Amino acid sequence: MGSRDVWWLAAGIALLVLAAAAGFAAIAKERRARRDRGGRAAPASRGLAILAVALALPGWAGVAATVVPAVQLMAGDTIAGSAGPTSPGLVQAGLPTTTTSAKPTAPDPMSLLVPGDCVEVPMDRTTDATGAPTWEPGDPAPADCNSLDANYRVLQTGPQACSGTLYKLETSRHDKSGNLIYHLCLAFDWRVDFCYDTTQMAEPFKVDCATPGRHVVQVTAVLENTTDGAKCPRDGQGAVWVVWNKRELTVCFRGSDDPGE
Repeated sequence: MGSRDVWWLAAGIALLVLAAAAGFAAIAKERRARRDRGGRAAPASRGLAILAVALALPGWAGVAATVVPAVQLMAGDTIAGSAGPTSPGLVQAGLPTTTTSAKPTAPDPMSLLVPGDCVEVPMDRTTDATGAPTWEPGDPAPADCNSLDANYRVLQTGPQACSGTLYKLETSRHDKSGNLIYHLCLAFDWRVDFCYDTTQMAEPFKVDCATPGRHVVQVTAVLENTTDGAKCPRDGQGAVWVVWNKRELTVCFRGSDDPGE
């Protein structure tokens, strides 16, 4: 509020005080006039009433001209009389922040496998075009090598063609754009001290060693890069082995075992 506004306010208040004084005087004279015998108001009281009104009008005008703008200014006032910019780190109260970043897609577990890991490959017996029995592999899945479900072991990963003599099966997957997700070269998982049902030697499977069966055998050694069964360890009944010449692989069993064909 400036000095000019203060002057107007003081002047308005002074006029209002004078108007009030004139009004009280007029009221007093009016009461005395009523007690006159004629009952007529004294001319002086009328003059005072007119004077009170004449003083009150400019007084209220002066006060209103000063007080109303001040009230409006206070209602919309901010520090230094102007609104400051919103801090960039502030968030409007009551409105939760949201993130629009997409959740990353989890990688295919098969793409995380490395040589030495194991998988479970369901095998369904079927026939080929000539009617000869064969096996149709299903979708592979990672498996614990020490579980009975693990029937294949990873030999090689990556886009390169499978190499070496041990691999028996390969599996791969691509995304919708044709990009390679995984390519695995697999060998059958022969494992020492595990038992296998070798009724179908083309595709044996792990079993509990307490499982009865003529062709249930227990592995005593797995010899790679050799076809010499004479290297197999022997027990009280000797040793039995099976050789895969193309794979250069010899698997040894207990002397009492009877592998299937």
